[in-house]
Amino acid sequence: MILLDEGQVANTRAKLRLLEESYEEVRRETGADAELREAEMESRKRFINQLKEEIARYEAHHAVPR
Repeated sequence: MILLDEGQVANTRAKLRLLEESYEEVRRETGADAELREAEMESRKRFINQLKEEIARYEAHHAVPR
């Protein structure tokens, strides 16, 4: 996905915040199947990193020259 404007960046940041909170909730769980929890955490971490990369890419291409 390519972020095209500040609105999309804001939405992506909101999704990122929610996903990071969700990741922490899964990380703190103790009663679930450990293998399933690890797979869930790995998947969420990949998505978190993808969103961070998209935001960084947008910011790099739309940086204000000094």
